[in-house]
Amino acid sequence: MKIRKASASDAEEVKALWAYCFEKPSDPFFQWYFQELYTPETVLLGEEKGQAACDLHRRPYRMSVRGASFDTDYIVGVATHPACRGRGYASELLRGAFHMAANEGKPFVILMPSAASYYLPMGFGFFVHQWERKSSPEHLAPLGKKAFACRVLTGVEGWQDLASVYDAYTKGRNGFTLRDEASWRSHIEGQLKDGYIALVYDEKEPTGYLFYSLNDRSMIVTEMAFANESGRKGLYAFMAGHRGSMDECIWYEPLDDTSFRYWEDGAEHTYIKNRSFPYMLSRLTDPVTAFDGLSCDKGLDGSIAFQLVDSFLPDNSGIYVLRAEDGKISALKEDVFYSLKCHIEEISGVRLGEDIPEPSFCINAGSLAELFMGAADLSELSRLEKIKWLTADEKEQERALSFTDALLPKQKNWINEWF
Repeated sequence: MKIRKASASDAEEVKALWAYCFEKPSDPFFQWYFQELYTPETVLLGEEKGQAACDLHRRPYRMSVRGASFDTDYIVGVATHPACRGRGYASELLRGAFHMAANEGKPFVILMPSAASYYLPMGFGFFVHQWERKSSPEHLAPLGKKAFACRVLTGVEGWQDLASVYDAYTKGRNGFTLRDEASWRSHIEGQLKDGYIALVYDEKEPTGYLFYSLNDRSMIVTEMAFANESGRKGLYAFMAGHRGSMDECIWYEPLDDTSFRYWEDGAEHTYIKNRSFPYMLSRLTDPVTAFDGLSCDKGLDGSIAFQLVDSFLPDNSGIYVLRAEDGKISALKEDVFYSLKCHIEEISGVRLGEDIPEPSFCINAGSLAELFMGAADLSELSRLEKIKWLTADEKEQERALSFTDALLPKQKNWINEWF
């Protein structure tokens, strides 16, 4: 199979694959996506005997991870022609997408899976779960408090109010996308094709918003953000205001949210259903570029070495060294370390010796993605037996855990992109 970027002449085949696997051409989202978002150069095409066998869309995003900004590909629309299924073409195409991202300086990609079991063997790891919450408007009402003011957007003119709430909501969080005016306008236009946007305010400024749709007496919220607790209560009151016309409200909140502790009558188990919802995967394409240059505690000094086993991208397998110095992380792969050492010895004439830090543990690609994204720290991965210790020295194990947990602490992750 030949893998290449799509061109303008491939548009009809790309649309046909999307229509077969996802929405029909008559669907408002299909029309909006291919009119407003689709560009051939962001589609990777697998071609067999001159025909499109499979494709995927590389949606460009900029993300905040551990305080650093990264360009990344959000992989969506992975589709295989029905006559070409069962041949491993999609896996081959995804591998090509990983290599392309790495070559473009994108050290990781993200993906929202329809079936995680398909993607986890490829080195993906979950970095975001959310709470999916369900309630009737009547039972949600006691948790809300009517906002000072409310409005429903009809166009892009309110994007600044949405942005101010989003910035407040994501403060202190990790793994979210960085949205500018163009992306906000695109989000609003896409949402209003088949849904609604509500904003609530206090006396001075916007405090919360909802992206939602109404379907068969269900109110389905696809994005909820608030600047403070008053904003959250205002949004709850807005949803509760649909009693009589809606039987159920469905919305999503970050997994670290513990507001259910204060719900009346054990509401999370009776009146309000509260379940975890697996949301977003990540996959490292270039571990060195991912870790190198990240900020860390300025008082932290030292290094950790580990072995990565990456069966899907075997070129990434090897021994990596992460070093903390002056508030920054430097990352090297063993073969690069040797090359650098030889270069220094050559130009300086000083022998640096043969000491390469011995790896303390072995980790797979999916678990390394979780560690990088802050979904888990090393202690959690160790407890869950997601790493294999390469040293029997318990003091070294304790040192490795303590140092790595300080170097790469667990984060409060949240992201809310659906395409």
